[in-house]
Amino acid sequence: MQLTQKELLAIADQLNAEKLLVARCKAYAQMAEDPQIQSMCELLAGKHQAHYQNLLGFLQE
Repeated sequence: MQLTQKELLAIADQLNAEKLLVARCKAYAQMAEDPQIQSMCELLAGKHQAHYQNLLGFLQE
């Protein structure tokens, strides 16, 4: 499937957003003192990393 320039730009923007969210969630996990909050932040970082990988897949097709 051929993506349009607009779609490619949207994916690139979302990739940057997901990368930032991964970094923030990991940072928040390190700063948190409560183990439950640490765990939730790490879980969210993993979900955003998965989103990043899915979006990257669209560019590699």
